[in-house]
Amino acid sequence: MGRIIDYNELWKLAVSRRSSFFEDETDPGSAWDKRADNYVESSDGNYSNTLRELSLLDVSLDDTVLDVGAGTGRLTVPLAKKAAFVTAVDPSARMLYYLRQNMIEAGLKNARCIQKRWEDVCLKKDFDLHDVVISAYSMGYYDAEWALDKLNRASRRDVHIFWFAGGRRKEMIRAYIAEEKGVSYIRKPHYPDYICLINILHDMGIYADVKLIESDWVYKYNSIEEAVSSAVVNKIISADEKIYAKKYYSDVLEESSGSYFLKETTKQALISWKK
Repeated sequence: MGRIIDYNELWKLAVSRRSSFFEDETDPGSAWDKRADNYVESSDGNYSNTLRELSLLDVSLDDTVLDVGAGTGRLTVPLAKKAAFVTAVDPSARMLYYLRQNMIEAGLKNARCIQKRWEDVCLKKDFDLHDVVISAYSMGYYDAEWALDKLNRASRRDVHIFWFAGGRRKEMIRAYIAEEKGVSYIRKPHYPDYICLINILHDMGIYADVKLIESDWVYKYNSIEEAVSSAVVNKIISADEKIYAKKYYSDVLEESSGSYFLKETTKQALISWKK
């Protein structure tokens, strides 16, 4: 009997409707190069979330770990402190620059960076299989089933995927701007949340464990204008919506010691399985 619902095709449909689909799909490295500096400047102060995520991972001193979509090394660096070796894969040269700097500052040498799209990585040629494979908020692929299968094949033992559960902060500002404009809010297409990945894995014959976690995120800006610019860089708003965004951030940002903070609580899912 064939699939009643093909969840991977639903995933593809949702991804292909995203406004930034072409850029993100064909050249994610360049897209993240443009966002890297802003990401580093605004996301400082979320270490408690990193510690919580690390506590959920089964990693020992003898393990090798593959971090796919490693970015600036938010997980790579602390994982290098508790594993034998870590391989970080990311398409963005700028993000990996920050990762290397963070490794140097931590005095760690047991990690390597590979600047490639996951699509272009050749398993067993670019590197050997790893005991543990991790993908944290990096399932931004057109074909989720293909990406999940490759993550599975790259692992000797465990696979851990962090992904979103429910709405995200960009929906709030988009709804606010729509109200200010006096138009109906139409939710922009985005990646489906974790439940779609679970169903894709089920169709693949992988019956994963799921743990929902709640995280408090803090984003720091030097000014309201910087928060607005960040929203443009990250394609949350368009450049001609800055006036609305400035009003929004004036209402929601908390000021302290000359800095501005955006705080939010979101839900994520940890999807895990053993080989």
